Amino acid sequence: MPRDTKKTLKRLAARLFTLPVETYLTSEKFSDFCRKYDVYDAWQEYLVLSRDTPDLYGSAVTKNAFVLFLHHIFHSRTKEFPELFSLFLIDFSQEITCVLPFDDLKKDLMQLGYSEREIDTGISDVKAMNLSP
Repeated sequence: MPRDTKKTLKRLAARLFTLPVETYLTSEKFSDFCRKYDVYDAWQEYLVLSRDTPDLYGSAVTKNAFVLFLHHIFHSRTKEFPELFSLFLIDFSQEITCVLPFDDLKKDLMQLGYSEREIDTGISDVKAMNLSP
C-alpha cells in the first residue's frame, strides 16, 4: 500500500475535476448511484462536513467532499474500490461527451496498490460502455 493514499486520491479527484464531474456529483443520477451501491449516507456526511468547513466554498466544497468520499470507500471497501470506481466512471461517462483520462486514472489506481489486471478489467468495462451508442 502507498504511503500517502490521500494524496493519490486527491490527484485522482483532480483529474476528474478537469471534466464536468461536479455537475454529475450534484445530480440526482449520482444520488441514485450512491443509493444503489450503499454509499449514499457516506456521500451526504462528507458533503455536509465540507459545507461546514469555513475555508471551503464553491466547487471546493464538492471537491473536498469527493476526496473524503473516495478515501472512505478506499478504506472501508478496499477490495471493492476498483469495481466501485469503475461503476462510478461508467455512470459518469454516460453524462459527458469528452474522453476520460484512462491512462492517468490507471496509474493512480496502481499507486493505490491495485494490480494492473484488476484495473484493466474495470477500465475495459468503462471503455466498452463509453463506446456503446
